[in-house]
Parts: sequence; structure tokens; C-alpha cells
Amino acid sequence: MSVQIPQLPVVFGPGRLDSVDRQILDAICKHGREGQSFNKLVVEVEPMASRSTFALRAKRLEKLKYVERFPDGKNKQMRRIRGSPTMLLLTRIASGMKSQCGELESAMRERTESIRAMRVLSSEEINKQVEFIEQADARVKGIFSLVGVYAVNLGETAAGDLILPMVVEDFRKLNSALASLLTSNPKLMRTAADKKLAGVPLDRLRDDFRYAFGTEMERVLPKFSKHLEKLSRTE
Repeated sequence: MSVQIPQLPVVFGPGRLDSVDRQILDAICKHGREGQSFNKLVVEVEPMASRSTFALRAKRLEKLKYVERFPDGKNKQMRRIRGSPTMLLLTRIASGMKSQCGELESAMRERTESIRAMRVLSSEEINKQVEFIEQADARVKGIFSLVGVYAVNLGETAAGDLILPMVVEDFRKLNSALASLLTSNPKLMRTAADKKLAGVPLDRLRDDFRYAFGTEMERVLPKFSKHLEKLSRTE
């Protein structure tokens, strides 16, 4: 079932963002729709940005539509700062992505420990774990594809400088957990690899790897090279 992504109401400006911008946005957005006063935000970001730096950055982020200013409800002469609606929405989305990554990583690490404890897996258990790996892989791709969706809707800068850095470390941990699960049992890894390679033209796959590794392929990837040869003889 395809996921319907809502068309976001504001497209950010084209200016690049760095780590200081991201930390400032994080400090601002954690206050949600209520926002925060300039002076209190200066105190919050003080370790990473001076008052003058924060003032310049906040003004630029406002121009790029990442943040907005609005009158304080109690003191009309004071203006508060908050994330723009789109920025606040993205913060929630990124938080959801991180949460999904964390849940999936925990599930994969639990299975890895369980498989290592069993040592010997039945064919039924192997198929069960392969099915889980396929589902996990599909979820990882689905979560990661959202970055591309937002690149189209909001621009490459917002996706590459803002959204991706929010979740990249979570994806690293997730891929590490998936790799550990795959290598937890040799038979499981072979079965998962064979199923993944089903329908893939082996000649083309062999050519792709030889293009990358050249004559070193048999030395660098000896087991993979032999496995390809074995699969090609069974076609």
C-alpha cells in the first residue's frame, strides 16, 4: 500500500544550512507553537552561538521560512520566535522516523542474539527469519525514501542539510543491526542472499562486481565469487 505524503504549504528558501543552523532550529522548535522569546533563546544557544550570531542566524532562517516571529500574547511589544508550520511538521516527522528506526533496530538486535544462542536453525526457522529480514529491509527503504520525497517537495537543500542529518545516525545504526542479523548464521545469510538474487541476471551482477573490483574480485570477495559461479551452474 502506497503512503500518501501531504503537500506541505511552504517551500523553504535556497540558502544552505550548517550544524549551527540545525542546533539553533532544534532549540527554537522544541518550544513548538508557543515559541520562545529572543532573550531566552540566546541563553539556550549560548554554548554554540553568541547573541550577535544568534540574531543574524535567526534573521536569515526567518527569511528562508524556517522560523517566524509573532507578537507575545502578554506583552504586545515583545515578539516571540518559533518554527514555521512546515518546519515544526518536519521536526515531528523526523522524530517519528527516528522512533521507527529505534524500534526496528531493537527488534533486529533481539533476533540476532536469539539466533546466535540457537546456533543451529531449522529450515522453518531460517525461512521465518528471512521473511522478517525482507520486511525489515522494506521498512528501512520506506523510511529512507521519505528523504527523497521531501527533496522533491521542499528542495534538495532542506532534504540534504536539514532532514538527512536529523536521521542519518539512526540509519547507520539500523544498517549495522541488519548486517549483524544477516551474518548471525551462515545458512541464514546464504538463504537470504539467494532469495535476494532470485531473478537477477547473474552475468550482469558478475560484470558489475568485476567492473568495480577488476581482477581483484576473486581475491577480495572469494566466497561471493564462488557463490555466483555455483548459482550460475544451477540456472
